[in-house]
Amino acid sequence: MPSRLVDSAAVAVGGAVGAVVRYEIWHWRDSPKWLLVNTFGINVVGCLLLGGALGYLSGSRAPIPRAGVTGLACGFTTFSFYALQGVTHDGAWNSVVYIVVTPVVAVAALAAGALVTRPVSRIS
Repeated sequence: MPSRLVDSAAVAVGGAVGAVVRYEIWHWRDSPKWLLVNTFGINVVGCLLLGGALGYLSGSRAPIPRAGVTGLACGFTTFSFYALQGVTHDGAWNSVVYIVVTPVVAVAALAAGALVTRPVSRIS
């Protein structure tokens, strides 16, 4: 099996596990009060785990564990991959712009998508 395919399989398995864990945590305290706290915690823990694992694996020839950890953290929270890209990009100025602009544009895009797809209420 080619190396790239094995790496992709490790990302897929890790991503599936991370997504299931995230889903279960969201439903652990299933209320509007806890939703943001859960999501905030997931984002912070996912970033901590990804950074710690990649730091630990840096310099070693461990492509499959690295791919699996990346899949796990990014399936658990896509925010961790956003943070990884922000801090590993070559240009410092581009990283700052990326880190600041991405959440603003993403939230605006979410609002625009919701606004465009919201059913039109009929006035009787």
